[in-house]
Amino acid sequence: MKQPPHILMVNGTKIQRPVFVLGAPHSGVDLIARALRSVPGFYVGGGHPTVMEAVHAVARQPSMVHTRESGTAVLLRDALAESWILTPATCVRCRGLAVSPREAVEPCRHAAEAHRYGDAGPDLLYSATALARAFSDAVFIQVIRDGRDVVADMLDDESQLAWLRPGIANVDEEFPHPFFGVETEEEREEYPNLSLAAKCALRWRSAVRLSARLRAELSTDRLMTVRYEEIPGKEIEVAQRLSEFVDARVSAVALVRTDDDGTGSWRTRLDSQQRADVVATARPELSRLGYL
Repeated sequence: MKQPPHILMVNGTKIQRPVFVLGAPHSGVDLIARALRSVPGFYVGGGHPTVMEAVHAVARQPSMVHTRESGTAVLLRDALAESWILTPATCVRCRGLAVSPREAVEPCRHAAEAHRYGDAGPDLLYSATALARAFSDAVFIQVIRDGRDVVADMLDDESQLAWLRPGIANVDEEFPHPFFGVETEEEREEYPNLSLAAKCALRWRSAVRLSARLRAELSTDRLMTVRYEEIPGKEIEVAQRLSEFVDARVSAVALVRTDDDGTGSWRTRLDSQQRADVVATARPELSRLGYL
């Protein structure tokens, strides 16, 4: 018998069609999240400690999604619900305001304004299947970016490199391991000896493959794909697509980057060996997506 949909109330509002933004590290998730956060009534979290703890528990132990399906859904749903409770202590727009201890735990003024929720925190992609089960009406926006630019950014990000330190990658206990991109016995054996660039490329390759699987699992009204390189110069078109998908007006201005968007920066940031390692690791995906 089909189970009735779970009803979740946050800040006095029933959670309906939550929006989750997915992608490999440094793929441009933050840019899409910024555009969604500019929509009146939208609250899109990102990086809340409780959510990150739950997301990384699933990412580090991917077998949870299959062996503890209902428990994983509850874990993620409860963590997100906690992150969506808006008080002066948790609301991004209220941070820094002087409030009394009593006011700090009461709903802030923005809680009444929010009627649509979502999250765009790091590594949500590895929980996408569980999120789809936890929220049967959830919609997903996945961002795809050139793996060479992604690797270049990851190599400059200590928080990302920390995952690749010896003893952190639990590829021997969990296999296959989408978070680290290890899918075959040969890759598991070779993993400790790979360069940092190759390990980052494995993570990008895995993210792209997960994104492809999601396209096969979810209908077009639940999943939208944005190519990062197509946003500059086409902000209006992308904003229109986003608006239609989430059923709310997304501003093209929020998609405009005033800094260097990093497109093609791998040419000067990766040395010849790093470029070779990335291509050797992810050539089929780079080619399929038109980056080679």
